Amino acid sequence: MLLMVGLCAASTATTTRAATSHVPAVRIVLSGPIDDMQYDALVRRFDAARKLGAQVIILQIDTYGGAVTAGLEISHFLKSQPNLHTIAYVPRKAISAGAMIALACNELVIGPNATIGDAAPIALAPGGGMQTLGAAERAKAESPVIEDFRDSALHNGYAPLLAEAMVSVGIEVYWIENKQGEKRFVDGPTYQQLTAQGDWRPVQGVRNPIDGPESLLTVHSGLAVQLGLAKEIVDSANQLTDQRGYNLLRTLEPGVGDRLIEWLGGDVVRLVLTVIFFMSLYTALHVPGHGAPEAFAAASLMILLGVPLLTGYAQWWEILAILIGLGLLAFEVFVFPGHFVSGIVGLLLALGGFLMTFVPKEPDGMPGILPALDSTWSALRRGLLVIAGAMAASLFLWFWLNRYLPKLPYFNRLILQDSAGGTAQSSGAALVDSWPGIGANGQALTDLRPGGTAAFIDPATGDTRTIDVVSDSGFVPANSRLVILELRGGYAVVRTA
Repeated sequence: MLLMVGLCAASTATTTRAATSHVPAVRIVLSGPIDDMQYDALVRRFDAARKLGAQVIILQIDTYGGAVTAGLEISHFLKSQPNLHTIAYVPRKAISAGAMIALACNELVIGPNATIGDAAPIALAPGGGMQTLGAAERAKAESPVIEDFRDSALHNGYAPLLAEAMVSVGIEVYWIENKQGEKRFVDGPTYQQLTAQGDWRPVQGVRNPIDGPESLLTVHSGLAVQLGLAKEIVDSANQLTDQRGYNLLRTLEPGVGDRLIEWLGGDVVRLVLTVIFFMSLYTALHVPGHGAPEAFAAASLMILLGVPLLTGYAQWWEILAILIGLGLLAFEVFVFPGHFVSGIVGLLLALGGFLMTFVPKEPDGMPGILPALDSTWSALRRGLLVIAGAMAASLFLWFWLNRYLPKLPYFNRLILQDSAGGTAQSSGAALVDSWPGIGANGQALTDLRPGGTAAFIDPATGDTRTIDVVSDSGFVPANSRLVILELRGGYAVVRTA
């Protein structure tokens, strides 16, 4: 208690000095999901604030949390800043990793209708629901997070029991006082013991208990101030600088690039990009040589992998699994078609790698092989929904394009339509007459991987015609005998004769 009083007195003295000396300050905005990119950006902005001459950093936090590892890194960074006084200002919410970051600052100021707390790493069973863990396993699963909260509480003068209750389910917190006016935060057994003696009673005007055994401590503005977690309530960061007399040098906040990365990392955008990748890959395999489908596939893949890599959600082995999977799929289609082993393994590797790019890395030391954090399981479910939705949308688009694209104005001029005699009429540029038609025999001039060229001889005139062809069964070596199965715009679909 004496430690808390001493820290509060020191902080009050700091505030008083600031109000009279116009201490230079910089406001840094931290919003959106907490990830590795946020950590890197925060470090850069702290460096910029130091170069500006700031002595006070007002860290404006508005987030539901994010990756635990990124939250831990930011917390450690904040607690190791010499010659800087950090103030967390929470205008609306600091949940999960946001609460971790807020408590790591030297003091906390909160908005009139803000919420802070709910930061537990909950272990779940693979089929859903809570997973039964022994005391040692649960302590190990929670230890990186709860230790950081406890350290922040001791470092900044908060009650450690309140910080622990934000992380661990099962902790009861009671606020009691005696006749001399001394107040204490105690757990359930201590509460029962002290109140039974008659010297202690619950503090009036607040809920009792502060946090029950089945919940995680989450507090709103007024209660946060009463409990000593927040220094005061202010309407805005500008009001805080005015009250303290700070000289606000600059506000450093996310730019267009940061918002673009956050937008590209959203579930809806990633679903659309995945559909574009699937459709472009399908088109490139069936209509090779045009360039545009290949370009769209490469661009969408770069975004799908690059954004998670920047934000820390993708690890090197996940990227490697995706690339190996795509390589095996290409091997199945172009080199050794028909055996399906490399295709199935490649598909599993690619989809598994894509799924894991939705999942943040867990802190070291988590028990078992399966994910231990609720946020990890939630990310897995989101990833499965996005990938399943993209595959369903791609199947629908493939069906729609194959069935209806030839009937649309403009597109039907590019696609060959079968005639009654088994020949083809085309108003496209590549096959401009009715020959060669379906059933015509020819010879592959190049390897078909699966696209290439082939020559066909008109039996009536002896004329030779070279056209673009695509194999319907993957790789076909040069000089193989071919038969035309289908005509599509400027190329023919063939099979070995």
